[in-house]
Amino acid sequence: MYCVAFVTHKPGRVQAGSELQNAYMEFLRNHPEHPDVVVHHAGPTLSDDSAAIVGLVLIAEAPSLEATRAFLADSPYGKGDVFADVQVRPWEWRTGRPGS
Repeated sequence: MYCVAFVTHKPGRVQAGSELQNAYMEFLRNHPEHPDVVVHHAGPTLSDDSAAIVGLVLIAEAPSLEATRAFLADSPYGKGDVFADVQVRPWEWRTGRPGS
């Protein structure tokens, strides 16, 4: 199933180019403890003036919503207590889908 995650960070927990952000980006590319999760899109959401990272959006293919939640919890951000709010929902991919 496809899942979309809408995440809000705790204020001031992540800065662009930080060690934590770099570790998270590496986790998105390489996560052997979650072989059943495929990350299709991911990126930060920004403040209204685009000056600060305030959260993230992630689109993944996973066996369940719970698997996506576990993936996020095991990420450097999840383990680093960065997340203020995490919402994971099923997602119906309609446009821009690879292979269609």
